[in-house]
Parts: sequence; structure tokens; C-alpha cells
Amino acid sequence: MITVGDLKLTAAEVEKIVASMPSQNRQYFASPGGRAQFAEFLVKTKLFVREAEKRHLEDREDVKRSMTLFRESLLSREVEKELVNEIKVTDDEARQFLDANSKLFEQAKVRRIVVRSALTSQFYADGKPPDQLPTDEQAKAKAEDIRKKIAEGADFEEMAAKFSDDPMTSGKGGDLGFVRRVNQDPRVLLTPSMLDTMFTLKVGETSQVIQTPFGFEVFRLEELKSPKLEEARQDVDNAIRQQKYERLYQEMKGRSGVKIDEAYFGSGAAGGQVRPAQKN
Repeated sequence: MITVGDLKLTAAEVEKIVASMPSQNRQYFASPGGRAQFAEFLVKTKLFVREAEKRHLEDREDVKRSMTLFRESLLSREVEKELVNEIKVTDDEARQFLDANSKLFEQAKVRRIVVRSALTSQFYADGKPPDQLPTDEQAKAKAEDIRKKIAEGADFEEMAAKFSDDPMTSGKGGDLGFVRRVNQDPRVLLTPSMLDTMFTLKVGETSQVIQTPFGFEVFRLEELKSPKLEEARQDVDNAIRQQKYERLYQEMKGRSGVKIDEAYFGSGAAGGQVRPAQKN
């Protein structure tokens, strides 16, 4: 329980507050350290709200505008969730979509070799200062030399184990496992240019050296597969829902007689893509 003056919050009430938060916040506040921090957040919020009420800040015009904007933003997010959850995707729609867009859902089994440079030190947790790392020119030259040796017959896995600076994959021969062209696992940090390089390779082919945020890299494509519908169903359904949601939004705009002053807001103001709310 939390007590702030005459206000009391029970454990059940705190759990309800946490349950209303986005999933990433719920996960954090469920941890032991997170719970303590959340208690401090609640106490501070309650104390400061009382102080704000004493000062009648809710009567200020700028605060009124902010509160109105927050209310509308919250309601907008909540109705987006409901609209998305109401969209149905049939088996036939999913099959047809996957058949027409099979390349979008391809999965590639890839190995990588990373050679760090001074400019990439911020992406690693070992704390090495830039002056202890090679320059871009030196790192690129080393990566090119590694690729040359592989082209001449050196084993990619052995070269990755020996020379790669990637702590996540060097111990397993550079193996990244299967990566997806779309809806990539956010825990695997791959940029669009890295994915483009991987998916333009032929099976067994090694890429040219490319510069990425993590250094100078070489990739090797081990396997390429197109998942069956049951394997990709969630991603397929999400893609279809995105399309249906966008059509629904455009229909709502059409029915509502929306007009936007392009001279003030710019010519792209009325035509931008709107992403549906994600399910927590």
C-alpha cells in the first residue's frame, strides 16, 4: 500500500494502474527494482498534482490545451486498438496475400564477420575508447583482407571465430540464425541496407564488404526459405490489417469532408500513411 496524506493506494489499485500501461512499461515495473521506482513515481505524481491544484494550474489556458491534447491522443490510441482488433482476415485472404508477396516473408540463414572501427565504439559495451580501435581505413582494409582469404578458400566460420568483433556471433562462427526480410526481431539490430545485402546474395555466396553502424561487415548466405502460411500467419495478418486499416482511415476522411490548408501545412499533410495501433 502507498499512503500520501489522506490518500491511500492499495496493491490492487496499483496493479490496475500498471495493467493500463504499455507492455514495455508493465514488464519494467514488474521487476523488483522497477516496483520501487514506480512507487516513487506514484508518490511524486500525487504530491505534485496536489501542489498544481493548489495553484489552480488546470485553469491556465496553456495547461487546458495540453490536457485536451492528451485526452484526445489517449482516446485516439484506444480507438485505434479497437478498430485494428475488429479487422478480420480470412484464410483465403492470407493465402492470396502470401502468394502475391512471398518475397517479403523470406527468411535467410546468415553468417557475419564484423570488423570494428573507432567510429563504432558507442555500439559496444566493452568500453574501449576510440583511440584503442582501428581507423575506418584500417578496419575496412582488414575486412577486405578477410573477405579475400574467404574467396581464396578460407572457411567462413573459422574466420568469423578468429577475427569477428561481434560478441553475439563470433563464438558460433558468425551465425546470425534466420533473419526475416520484414518484421525483423527488434532484438536483432539489422539496418535496411544490411538486410538488402543479405537478401540479394545467392545461397553459398559471400557479400562484398559494406559499412554498417557496427563496423565493416561481410555476410554469407547459408540458406533461403519461404515460410509456409502457418509459420508466417501473424505477419501476413498484420500486413493485411495495415492495408485494411489504411483504407478505413481514408474512408473516414472522405465521409468527414476533411480539408487541410496545404499552403500552411505542406502538400504532404493530407496524404501521409497512418500506422495502426499495435496490440499491447
